[in-house]
Parts: sequence; structure tokens; C-alpha cells
Amino acid sequence: MIELLQPGEPAPDFELSDLHGKFIRLSDYRGKPVVLAFLRGFR
Repeated sequence: MIELLQPGEPAPDFELSDLHGKFIRLSDYRGKPVVLAFLRGFR
């Protein structure tokens, strides 16, 4: 079952790779504004 976040609740930590393949964690930016962009791909 998927647990939904409530407004004001902190997001769970996760790790993704950037465009250069470097892995970054959400917790690296704790306390800073974060914008995520999920791109469908390039042609």
C-alpha cells in the first residue's frame, strides 16, 4: 500500500542520478528549496 504524504510532512529520503550519472540524495539538500524535473527522454 502506498502511504501519501500530508501537507507539511517531510518527504522521505531517496537517491537519484543527475544528468551526468552522479548520484545525489534528497537529504543532501535538507533545508533548501528543491525542484524535481522528471524528463521523459531525449531524441
